[in-house]
Amino acid sequence: MTTTGLWFHEHLDPDNPVAHVSAYRVDGSLDVALLRSAWAGIAKTHGAALVVADVRGEARVVDADEVDPSCFTDHGAVPGPVAEWCAGLPLPRLTGGPLVRVDVCALDGGGHGLRVAVHAAVADSASALLADLAAAYAGQEPGPGLIRPEWTEESLAWWVERLTPVPPAVDLPTDRARPAEPSNAGAAVAFEWAGMALRDPEAELLAGLQALLWHYTGSDRFCVAVARPGVVLSTADMTFGPTFGELATAAADDLAASAPHGAVPYDAIVATVNPPRDPRRTPLCDVLLACDTTADPVFPGAALTRLPVAPTATADLALRVTRADDDVVAGTLEYRTSLFGAASARGVLDQLHTLLTAALVEPDRPVADLPLDTPARVAATVHALDAATDAPAPTARVNETVRERAASTPDAPAISWEGREIGYRELADLAAAVTAALSGAAGSAVAVRMPTGPRLVAALQGVLDAGAHLVCLGQADVGERGRAILADVLPSRLLVDGPQSDDLAAWFTTDLVGDVIDVADLPTGKPPAVRGDLRERAYVTYTSGSTGAPKGIAQNHATFAQFTGWFAEEFGIGPGARVAQWAAPGYDAGLVEVFATLAAGATLCPVPDKLRANPDKLAGWLGDERITVLQTVPSFARPLLRALAETGGLARLDGLACLLLAGEALPGDLVAEIRAALPHVRLVNLYGPTEAILATRHEVTEPVVGVAPVGRSIPGRHVLVVGADGRPRPRGTTGEIVIRGPYLADGYLNADAGAAFDAIPALAEHGVDASRCYRTGDLGRLRFDGALEFAGRRDHQVKFNGVRLELADIEAALAAHESVAECAVVAVRGDDGLVARLVGFVVPRRDPDGRATGGASTWRTALRTRFGRGMPPVAFETVLGLPRTVGGKVDRRRLPVPVPSGPPVPSAAFPAVAELWAELLPSADIDPTTGFFAAGGHSALAMRMLAELRARIGVDVPLRTFLADPTPAGVSAAVEARSLSLDTATQPPTG
Repeated sequence: MTTTGLWFHEHLDPDNPVAHVSAYRVDGSLDVALLRSAWAGIAKTHGAALVVADVRGEARVVDADEVDPSCFTDHGAVPGPVAEWCAGLPLPRLTGGPLVRVDVCALDGGGHGLRVAVHAAVADSASALLADLAAAYAGQEPGPGLIRPEWTEESLAWWVERLTPVPPAVDLPTDRARPAEPSNAGAAVAFEWAGMALRDPEAELLAGLQALLWHYTGSDRFCVAVARPGVVLSTADMTFGPTFGELATAAADDLAASAPHGAVPYDAIVATVNPPRDPRRTPLCDVLLACDTTADPVFPGAALTRLPVAPTATADLALRVTRADDDVVAGTLEYRTSLFGAASARGVLDQLHTLLTAALVEPDRPVADLPLDTPARVAATVHALDAATDAPAPTARVNETVRERAASTPDAPAISWEGREIGYRELADLAAAVTAALSGAAGSAVAVRMPTGPRLVAALQGVLDAGAHLVCLGQADVGERGRAILADVLPSRLLVDGPQSDDLAAWFTTDLVGDVIDVADLPTGKPPAVRGDLRERAYVTYTSGSTGAPKGIAQNHATFAQFTGWFAEEFGIGPGARVAQWAAPGYDAGLVEVFATLAAGATLCPVPDKLRANPDKLAGWLGDERITVLQTVPSFARPLLRALAETGGLARLDGLACLLLAGEALPGDLVAEIRAALPHVRLVNLYGPTEAILATRHEVTEPVVGVAPVGRSIPGRHVLVVGADGRPRPRGTTGEIVIRGPYLADGYLNADAGAAFDAIPALAEHGVDASRCYRTGDLGRLRFDGALEFAGRRDHQVKFNGVRLELADIEAALAAHESVAECAVVAVRGDDGLVARLVGFVVPRRDPDGRATGGASTWRTALRTRFGRGMPPVAFETVLGLPRTVGGKVDRRRLPVPVPSGPPVPSAAFPAVAELWAELLPSADIDPTTGFFAAGGHSALAMRMLAELRARIGVDVPLRTFLADPTPAGVSAAVEARSLSLDTATQPPTG
């Protein structure tokens, strides 16, 4: 990266200037005066290569006479460890300088500390300056200095052709999503690999990195920057599945072909190729390889020992090789600390080592077949994820346990409803009446379609006590869905509450010849207690259909009892606990809430149907009912939390002990809101398909950037990530989430499950029983710390301009905005089948006068801030609410049909901005939505744009604000907003 780009980045992250640092402990004799004299001599030699940047970020060469002599500093005697002294020294800066710093000190007990720091605008490493400094100190002739070779337009054209189409950004397996603010803070882990004989170290290491990145990303084309004198941008083409030998040969050819064109400055390449810009990353340089095997400098009479230094991160990952001879490869892997932890960086190194070791033995092996983990690491990972046998086998059905509660604590509160508490004895009596009415129903399905309340809970208990299995319908299931479910499961009875005015009950009696039973009009009864087999069916629940057609999934009593027992114990549900029954009973989460609560002797608090989807009303209800455990979905938790804050309801939730979120991705900003509002509450992220009830949990105890992981297997489940061949995927790579274990559904009711429930023989290679498995269709990635990340579904991923986007990530970024109550995003495809644009359906937050607090331009800016130019065009439609399935998830099939949207309305500042735009980009068409960089702009022109705005209009638009929406409409809106803020701040006080 050259001066303008570095100045650009330094303004975005002023605390972390990009510099190369070498530090040493010097034992023996070091003449500091001679060292200063040596530096003074070479400073003039190197001065012609030093550059500074003016206010517009444009480069200016420093004459030799201008070299700042203060860049050599003798600190005298310094107490304490030399490493601490080095860590406290300032780094070179483009703004304010100097660009090179030589620092020396005397250490307690003898010896010296020496640090040489070189800004990245000067050189790609400190090696050349150190070598020249050592030569001058020894009385030898120093090298020629940092000569910047000339370059030609032909070479620039070669790079443009090489990088067209623009390779997408590299999607690395980071520990954390990229934060909103840019950061160059870095760290490094060292490595030394013995027994690795490389014939062409640079090319083979480059091929190894490319192979590893292919496993991580699955992309057929991406870019790795190679640090040489200048930077080489090497593109890998994985389209035809090369062998490692072919990839290494291609890498060597690429490096050789690039050599004659290596003098072209990085900034010139980026400005011309014009890749998508993101101020938080270096374009075309997510991953860097630097092979610098220059020996440490030699100062006569002194022995140097290299010290570790915390690097500034020039890339997300940078493999810096300092030795590659005698069958030994050594160096460091630098990483952005905002993205990676040390353990994950070490995991990346281990996988690269494993891959290279195998590739060098079998160079004709396809890259796709190269291992990233040793067999021992694979086996250790598989068994570390296994909780299938951690669950004690249940001994009784849940309804039997509830009956035992009624016998032992008959007066304990079982249900709280409309200001009244129903005891366990009363509940048992109500259930007994239902059971008596179901004489002869054992072994059959019984459908329940009733409003929320105590009679519904009694009906659920009564059906199970009768030896039948449950099928719950929602109150809205009166149309085709209700008929389809009843026709599929063929229940013998339909339980209702009161006379039915719709056609479903009549259709059930006439077409299916079933009996309709009104639970509100049953005589008391005392049926005999029945103990049934745990292997018998407990219920059939139908999937929401959010990812396809609804399917009937049957769970037996063993699975239901095991899960509800674990659920109650894990989340502290017992006598005294008050559990909100928020999920609809037609959804398995609702059944879990009911029976985990009652079997544990706690109090169930059903949410009235009229409150369930209304966060404003539910906020007060939670306090009134003194809820201790609440389970909901993240998209509802967000508006609920805001309603609690606005109504003062947070103060009344001092008894809330546990908040469980499931069904959707959990965004980090929502985690922050919850932590700030409810710091005492235990927050848990749950994941799992209906086929397993749930499968993983993650205790959220730390801040989350991006989306929270879904965690680790719960007892009774073994959750893995596998490839198409069924073999476990290495950590850091994406595959399909598979659940293994004894507590899974056997299949789908009256429907072909395909291969979803088939055994996976490849897992048996690792010593586990692979006969009971379920392929979820969900994508996941196992992090290096062992936690599972949900990566969406293939049917929710879109590609735009070759960049893969997950709709859930876009929704999370949009929902994070303070003006958005809830939202859903859908892709709109053109006639060619490709994604043409996205439509965001937004329920806006409103002010006391009912006006929306945000609009399309605000939301578009928020998304561009998060995703940069890779973001497809988005149209927005405001809606009063989002349609939801019975389980609370957004029902995308019922969203309105998208309508075309008009262009954004320019602000009052638009004419002045458009005029400046035309001056700086004379060949571009001026359109309010045209991106600055897409129109041919680059970082230096962006600096000029901001400087001219300041000079002509008197408004200082921050660089980050410009990058959030670098369009004429976005910049003019920013100018207008800053002007209004300035006017307000300078108004004289009144009154």
